[in-house]
Parts: sequence; structure tokens; C-alpha cells
Amino acid sequence: MFCNQCHKNLKDFDALLDKMENCPFCGAKLVRPPVKVPQKGVNELLECLVQQVGENFFTEDFTLENELHNLNAPEFEDAKDRLFLLVLKHIPSSMFAVKDFSDGEQQEVLEACLRRLCVDLGMSFEPCAQMLDALQMYIWKKTFPLSPNFFEGHFVDPRDGQVYKTVRIGNQVWMKEPLKYRCVGYTGEGIYEWNAVNKYCAVRGWRVPKKKDFEILTQTAASLGCGDPSSVLMSRKGWEKCCVTPTDNLGFEATPVKSNTGISNNYFSHFWTAEDKFCFEIFPGRVTFSTHSQSYVRLIKDDTAEDKG
Repeated sequence: MFCNQCHKNLKDFDALLDKMENCPFCGAKLVRPPVKVPQKGVNELLECLVQQVGENFFTEDFTLENELHNLNAPEFEDAKDRLFLLVLKHIPSSMFAVKDFSDGEQQEVLEACLRRLCVDLGMSFEPCAQMLDALQMYIWKKTFPLSPNFFEGHFVDPRDGQVYKTVRIGNQVWMKEPLKYRCVGYTGEGIYEWNAVNKYCAVRGWRVPKKKDFEILTQTAASLGCGDPSSVLMSRKGWEKCCVTPTDNLGFEATPVKSNTGISNNYFSHFWTAEDKFCFEIFPGRVTFSTHSQSYVRLIKDDTAEDKG
């Protein structure tokens, strides 16, 4: 402890500090920092509220908000802040409204609530999932699994039967992983030479993305307000050596590869565009376009495929 007036360290008086009212050096009145109470989690806070007022406090957002305001319990300060975010996005009342609905309808509401937290507020998936899991148990008495990629689907390549995960981002649907269709110009590990890209990679319903498609993707990532769009598009794992904290809010999951520039710890992601030898690149802190001789392919769903007959 330090004196706020003379800033002297009072560590030598630790045994007497509880009885001292004034600084032994300058005589100023001692101001003791508030004692930090060990914090309890959202689960414990919900259990406390249920015991006090019953589960009906979930029915209306203002009811839960009032209960949180009136709760004088220092050990729940952090948990109260998190629950206030749920009230802000009308999540408890939304889940309570479908308490007696079918599993499918409850899952739809759950995914909508997850979007409100991850996309609208830009929160990380793990704390959102913990709060929603707690609400599921208290409101529905069961839990449905949650995924950070809540728009996830899959695509089966009819040419070789390989299955790829896909993700809807805004009005676009992207493959979540690199194409691995073996053809002339495929060098293995998902890497294609440029001459193979427009000739062999596209398949009915899916096309090689244009530069404009990646620009729209970047704009969608930037519009979240979660920082630089590069971190929004990066996978949560793999970038540890780059001193960044990827959020992957949209589920694009761009995984890193090591650059051949010789620069230490220089990792990035890169994908072919349909334009001549141009690639979309994701570096820590920036996205850009550059020319390559080889790169990966992430196909985008071609919404005009049916119109073309």
C-alpha cells in the first residue's frame, strides 16, 4: 500500500495498517483501496436470482433489469455486467417466449441470440456460449450445442465426392476450407497454379471469387466494429506467433501459412481471385491483393447458376 499524499511505500507497516488512520511519514489520512471480492459466474448469479424471485424474472427484460439493479452483492458485479448485455439484446425474454416451442424453433431463436452477441456486439464466442448455455438450462431445462459458425452448411463436390464446410457471411456463401480437387495444375495440400484456377476449379453452383467478392467480404468484416477486418477473418488458432488475437466473428476461418520472404514469423493467408494471377491476402493487421504463382482456392456460391440453366 502507498500513501496517496507522499506516495511512500507503507509495506513495513503491514501489521499495523488496519489500525492506522494517518500516514506515518506525512500525516495525511490514509485512503485504503476497496477490497476486491472474489467474483462468481453467471451460473451462480442465475441460481441466486431463481432462488430469490423464481424463474419468472425471465419473462420481461425490464423485470430482470430491475432485479439486477436491486441486487446488492459485490461478488456478482462482473456477472451482472454480462447479464445486462443479454438484457440489452432482449435475449432472456426471447428465449422465455419459446419455452414451450419445438426443438427446431428453440434452436432458431438460440442462433439468433448468438448472432446478436457475436455479430451485433462483436463479443467473442466462448463467453457468449457460456452465458447462453446457462440460460438454456434455467429457461428450457436442456441445452443445444453452440457453434461459432452459426451459418454453417456443407457442399459436396460431385466430381470426387469430397465434402466441404461452408459459411454464409452477409449475402455471400463461402467455402470454409480450401478446395482440394485434383486436376492439372494442382500441386497438393490445396495449392493450385494459376493456369488451373479458372479452367478446372469452378463447379456448377460454385465459382472462383472475383476481386469484388473479397472486397465485399472485407467490408462485411469491417462493418462489425470489432477492429481490423483481418482479425475478424482469421481462424482462432494458428496465428499465435503473430502477436494477434483473431476473433473469427464471421466463421471464415482463414488459416495461416508461412511466407517465403525469409522474414521471421511472417504468416499470412492467400486465395486466388478470378482476375489474372491476383490473390486476396490476409496479414495480421491488414488485407490486400497481390500477384502469386501458386495459391489456395476458396469457392463462393454462384447465385446465378440456376438462372443460367
